[in-house]
Amino acid sequence: MTTHTPRRFTTTADRLAGIADPSMGDERERDIALRAGTVAMVVSIFTIQLIGVALAVIGVGMWSGIVIVAALIPSGAYSWYCRSAGLDMNRVYSKIAPRRRRLATLAGLAVAAAWIAALSFHMFTGAPLIDVGLSDAVSTDSSTAAGLVTGGIVGGGAAMIALAYSARRGRRRLAAEDDADEDADDEY
Repeated sequence: MTTHTPRRFTTTADRLAGIADPSMGDERERDIALRAGTVAMVVSIFTIQLIGVALAVIGVGMWSGIVIVAALIPSGAYSWYCRSAGLDMNRVYSKIAPRRRRLATLAGLAVAAAWIAALSFHMFTGAPLIDVGLSDAVSTDSSTAAGLVTGGIVGGGAAMIALAYSARRGRRRLAAEDDADEDADDEY
């Protein structure tokens, strides 16, 4: 971790989150509060995504995509905060246990697939999976549905490749740093 003067975003986020607030208590209480915040962020991301899927299922259509995109806000804020505080996100990502990384990736892909499937069904048939009277009849323009499915597959594949590359790059950097540390220790 590199140290430098925190940027305005980090300082503002710390104030809003109460990081330096007396309510954080001692180290044990702060650790628990920060872990709870991490769990809350992960739960909120998947909750937002599942709401987007539910909206697609009941026939809101592409408007449900706004909700799906909103799930990017918490993870974007997380990355922004870490970068603002001087953390190398590739290095952080490379430290994630492979099993956890696979589980998170599969969960994200499952949610994306459910959303694409619900939208595709609606576009192909002209009716949502569960009709609650929110949508008008949709034209069965199969090119839009085909584009959605193709885009989802290509986008999911590109995301998986980017995440794998990022993890590999971070692991290489960690290995190089470990080798440099060992060489430095051998000199003494």
